[in-house]
Amino acid sequence: MKTVFKIYDQKGISLLEIMVGILILATGFLGVAKLQSQALKGVQWAQYRTTAILLAQSFIESIPFDELDNHHGTSNGVKFDIDNIEYLVTTHVVPLGTVSQKSVEINVAYRNQSVRIETLRFP
Repeated sequence: MKTVFKIYDQKGISLLEIMVGILILATGFLGVAKLQSQALKGVQWAQYRTTAILLAQSFIESIPFDELDNHHGTSNGVKFDIDNIEYLVTTHVVPLGTVSQKSVEINVAYRNQSVRIETLRFP
């Protein structure tokens, strides 16, 4: 014996279906907003790091080889304020095997982060 279910013609949608649809859309919009927030934080972090790297590179290139003798050891640091972010640049110069070879390390600290660039300098 077959059981027959009558299906009535439904016209329109119910309130429950609308609420479920709104819930799904709201969850999707919250996910997109969270992704946008994370992307903005990543862009800001990259901007700070790029500024620190450029600052370190320009600082290391600005020291003539003749003046490296005046920079032996670690410097107290130079502070720069760029876009309301404070960057502290410290140098560390160590003579290597011969007098003419020197290891130069530049450290740039900013917002509990730091970037370190090290190079060897020859006359």
